[in-house]
Amino acid sequence: MQAFPGPDPLSRRLQEWRVSAPRDPLFRARVRVRLETAPAGVPWPEFARRHALGVSLLVLLALGAGAAGGRGWARSHDAALSVRLAEEYVGILDARLISRR
Repeated sequence: MQAFPGPDPLSRRLQEWRVSAPRDPLFRARVRVRLETAPAGVPWPEFARRHALGVSLLVLLALGAGAAGGRGWARSHDAALSVRLAEEYVGILDARLISRR
C-alpha cells in the first residue's frame, strides 16, 4: 500500500487559485468615519449583558479560585493552631516545663 496516493486534484486547484477582488477607493474613508462615529465606550452593565456567558464563567472561575485559596489558608492556619495547642497542652502536663515557670 502506498503511503501517499498521488497528487490531490483539490490541492493542485488551490495552488492555482488567485483572488482578484476589485479595489474599493473609499474603503479607508468609510472605516475612518465608522471609527470616528463609534461610541467611546460601553457601560459595564451593557457589556455584561452582551457577554453574559463570558462574564459568568469569569465570576465562577474567580469564586472557585478564591474558595480553593481560602480553603488552603484555613487548613494551614488550623494545622498551625493545632500544633500550638498541642505544645501548650504538653507544656502544662510536663513537670520539667512547669518547674521552669
